Amino acid sequence: MASEVGVLDFAKENIKLKGRLRPGRMILIDTQAHTFMRDDEVKVQIALQRPLEKWLEELITLEKLKSSSDGREHRKSCVVEDVMQDRRLPLFGYTLESITLLLLPMIQTGKEALGSMGNDAPLACLSQFQPLLYEYFKQRFAQVTNPPIDPFREDIVISLACPVGPSFNILEPSSKQCQRLWLEQPILTLSDMVALKKTNYKGWKTKIIDIIYSVEEGIKGLTSAIDRICTDACMAAKNGYSLIILSDRKADKYNIPVSALLALGAVHHYLITKRQRMKVGLIVETGEAREVHHICVLLGYGADAVCPYLVYETAFAMSLEGHFIPKLNENDIETNYIKAISTGISKVMTKMGISTLQSYKGAQIFEALGLGDEVIEKCFKNTPSRIGGADFE
Repeated sequence: MASEVGVLDFAKENIKLKGRLRPGRMILIDTQAHTFMRDDEVKVQIALQRPLEKWLEELITLEKLKSSSDGREHRKSCVVEDVMQDRRLPLFGYTLESITLLLLPMIQTGKEALGSMGNDAPLACLSQFQPLLYEYFKQRFAQVTNPPIDPFREDIVISLACPVGPSFNILEPSSKQCQRLWLEQPILTLSDMVALKKTNYKGWKTKIIDIIYSVEEGIKGLTSAIDRICTDACMAAKNGYSLIILSDRKADKYNIPVSALLALGAVHHYLITKRQRMKVGLIVETGEAREVHHICVLLGYGADAVCPYLVYETAFAMSLEGHFIPKLNENDIETNYIKAISTGISKVMTKMGISTLQSYKGAQIFEALGLGDEVIEKCFKNTPSRIGGADFE
């Protein structure tokens, strides 16, 4: 076997099988038993070693969670009458440009907006405005040893599906490893969030932690809020909660939202330090994240799933105002947005040669530009930061 055709010369009569090893396929050559097994034979042999079909019945899905809640209303949104009067938009850094040029194309067509001149925005650390924390992170790219993947031609190996929740010892295969929430992709809808918050399916329970702090606390309130959030998350993991939702829904003129990325990174690393991370799933409910890059950074720093509720609620309000032609209902809006974001995540992952979301989550394949050592150490440990800068104040 070689990477090029014609490396070795064999007589045609000695060749039993000839071909190439396609993406996602494998072969097994047993030199002791003198056997050769093709891809389907290898997978069948592994599958028959344990009662996997029975184990998979233990798998938890969003449909099971929703059906177990006695038919309660699952959609819960806060749609304002006038989009431009929604004070949450400036609170989370939305601009008219980001809504019209980035969000609307995704919601209308299910695809990211196209541009021809690249990104000419200044680095976040040099910007005269107040960029979101996500803009301080740049993803590294595959180079030489880890070639990028074509997410369209090689889509057979691309997967955004991922299990969420308490995990068990992978060295001892059992049905317990299937007792997790299976998500086909990491973007949740409003109805998904309601089901997760209210679930008690098979003993699962969810802890909601508000990532906000009072205006009266001032600048010093940020670090104390992060400490409180980390402590609450650790206690939830120790008390048997299966899911932790970091939510900034209660942010208003009296309560300042902690950046979802800042809170997530701090909680993720704090739980790792306390040896509690594998006991819970981390879900982010935020009005801050809306672009592909935002979602990717959250996933890269430990989020199991993200619900960008403000995107949905803004789009619902715009639909009622007649901004979409043809008019879209709430289901169409969610479907198109999720499709656009999912495609974008696949493209971003494959630039690093990563084909599955399970490998991308928590991988931290980013470098920071313009964040101080204090912030990196507390929230983004082991992230390269060649240029210092912004701190908690």
